[in-house]
Amino acid sequence: MTTFRQQLAFALIAATATIVAAGVPVIMGLGNKSSLESPSVSATSTTCDKVIDPKVCVDNLTVQFNSNELQQVKNRDRLFLRSGDTLRLSNVYYCIPSQTLLNKIEVRGYLFKHGVESYKNGLFTPSNFPIYAAYHNIGNFQKTWKLEPGQHQVNIPIIKYVGSNRIVDSSFYFNLDVGR
Repeated sequence: MTTFRQQLAFALIAATATIVAAGVPVIMGLGNKSSLESPSVSATSTTCDKVIDPKVCVDNLTVQFNSNELQQVKNRDRLFLRSGDTLRLSNVYYCIPSQTLLNKIEVRGYLFKHGVESYKNGLFTPSNFPIYAAYHNIGNFQKTWKLEPGQHQVNIPIIKYVGSNRIVDSSFYFNLDVGR
């Protein structure tokens, strides 16, 4: 006959084995994060490889409108704002999978007013971008945009230098609907 403690220990061991076998994201550090909690720069590239396609890419970013709190923005989000609001790009979170080799990375922000693609209205950062395999965030974007009425798009290209090749991935963007 087994004691209550032995039964409890056996139940805990069985539950732990089931969770590990199922690969629950909380065990891997992917669950239960608030939207404003920043990912760890020291996160392993294994997490990055499982979360995002195996390519260097922007995962999400944080922006600030006027002097409000930071807001997380994901790819293809649509935000509703008012004319005269200011937008500041705060942090860009990007991922470098373990199998990727790079010489250099740059990330920029461009505001395409009324959907017209123009690279005059850019946000840049003087920060150096880490190029080792992991999940990173970079900030220090120094300018802001004052928004006018209309529908606009913010494009966040990631520029990768591999050997002597320059590769631009412009797949991350979000839309702004600015009312009067």
